[in-house]
Amino acid sequence: MSDIFLLIKEMLAYILCTALAVLPLLIYFRNPYFLKDLHCTFLSIYVGIRLSRIEKKFYSILDRFLDKVAEHPHKKFIVYEESSYTYSQADRESNKVARALLTHAHLKEGDTVALFLGNEPWFVWIWLALSKLGCTASFLNVNIRSKSLLHCFSCCEAKVLITGADLQGAIEEVLPTLKQQGIRVFILREHCHVDGIESLSDKIQMESDEPLSRQLRASINIKSPPDSLYIGIRYR
Repeated sequence: MSDIFLLIKEMLAYILCTALAVLPLLIYFRNPYFLKDLHCTFLSIYVGIRLSRIEKKFYSILDRFLDKVAEHPHKKFIVYEESSYTYSQADRESNKVARALLTHAHLKEGDTVALFLGNEPWFVWIWLALSKLGCTASFLNVNIRSKSLLHCFSCCEAKVLITGADLQGAIEEVLPTLKQQGIRVFILREHCHVDGIESLSDKIQMESDEPLSRQLRASINIKSPPDSLYIGIRYR
């Protein structure tokens, strides 16, 4: 009797092993994308877990920069033409910019600011400053003009535009429209006598380079709007 039970047990084990071996083939023929779907499902779960951890303790580009300032304050951060700037210098300059924008542009967390600037250190200082205020930066292509510039600017829905002195002519072309829309325009000059364009460099020089409170960006997290780049095209 025991031999019969042993035989039945072996047969059941054989059938089970055969079924397990054949099952993946049956699933594949009925649904060729099953394995890919299964992989995608596990990947989605993994990413979801990672995102939930990041969301609890959000770590931004600015946080990384500030960590580097603390670790290597005197290390070179930017080399531009014949000049170089350390992490500490970049941090202090961006603090001054942030304070100037906080005071004169009345920016607050969640605001969007358009940057119409060339490749220069000021670009980085202002970008960092906006991050310290919890604001989103929209980068506009400096090669676009007129309708293209207005189109890209309207897409980013900013209420403040910051530009360089070398691009003043391009801004003056669209200034009437910007004024109609109530847009604040700041230029990196110490003085500007054009109605509707405010100087910014002089205001920055007047500010302290002391660190700003983290409360200014306390609500920023992984779901906050990211910085954006608007390339634009030329309208004929």
